[in-house]
Amino acid sequence: MVKRGEQMEAIIIEDLVKRYGQFTAVDRATLRVDEGTVYGLIGPNGAGKSTIIRSLLGLIPYQGGKVIVSGTDMSTPDAQRKVRVGYLPQKAAFQEWRTCEQALLTLGRLSGLEGERLRTRVDEVLDQLGLEEHRKRRVSKLSGGTLQKLGFAQAMLHEPSVLVLDEPMASLDPASRFMFKKIIKDLRASGTTILFSSHILSDVEDLADDVGLLQNGKARYSGPIDGLERMVSLRSELVVELADDRGEWRSVSVPGTDIRQPSPGWLVVHIDDAAQWDVLASRIVEALMKAGCHIRAFNRHDPKLEDVYMAYVGGAK
Repeated sequence: MVKRGEQMEAIIIEDLVKRYGQFTAVDRATLRVDEGTVYGLIGPNGAGKSTIIRSLLGLIPYQGGKVIVSGTDMSTPDAQRKVRVGYLPQKAAFQEWRTCEQALLTLGRLSGLEGERLRTRVDEVLDQLGLEEHRKRRVSKLSGGTLQKLGFAQAMLHEPSVLVLDEPMASLDPASRFMFKKIIKDLRASGTTILFSSHILSDVEDLADDVGLLQNGKARYSGPIDGLERMVSLRSELVVELADDRGEWRSVSVPGTDIRQPSPGWLVVHIDDAAQWDVLASRIVEALMKAGCHIRAFNRHDPKLEDVYMAYVGGAK
């Protein structure tokens, strides 16, 4: 591990360059993941997420920069033997003639487990992923969601210190997504470092301590979600629903605010100074009522990760 201040860094990707012929898939990307945290990797298709994941696992060579996982330089010989990493690819692949139990026993041995410990861990992950009823079922007979669960089971079977998940919840139903998120949170609580990529931004927002935003092979941002929010200057809004919109709101003016009507019966109030949000929101509601507006409801709307992502990737930067 490498220490940053008082925090240990489990993953360091620095100035990483990966080319396929004349195409640069990753262009001097730098990301750092603290030990015992969940890190979400986001970006459009083709941004370089899977290439970065395969590079940090030592699965593909790269042309520049460095990748260090748990203190091990992944470009060195036998790096994969030295680091206890679990990996769930986008599409988990198993020998289709094996049963779920057989697949896990084989992969567990390859990960260094044996004897009673191996069998205990297989029983534990089958139960944890709700796969006990599929223990004796052949891989060829599994649905896509069940196969994804088996992939997650093998990734965490050997209790890795670093877990890398590539689009782990893309093919899951809501109940299974809830299960995966609970497991990820439990693993983080136990000290496991988790890096995962996802197009489901609400899942990233639910799980990630930090995020990395990739675009055109470049790491545009790496850090807390609220830091990304500040980069695109999105503000919290007061959303007001009117019971009877007769336009009285047009006469209302409160310094430091801007009232807009995105659709009939709805007002959105932008407040310039976040430190004055509570005071100005109260003044707006009071002024609207004095002007004769009939307010059915009002609520604060804070920017979501999806809003921030679209503002950045969609053209704001």
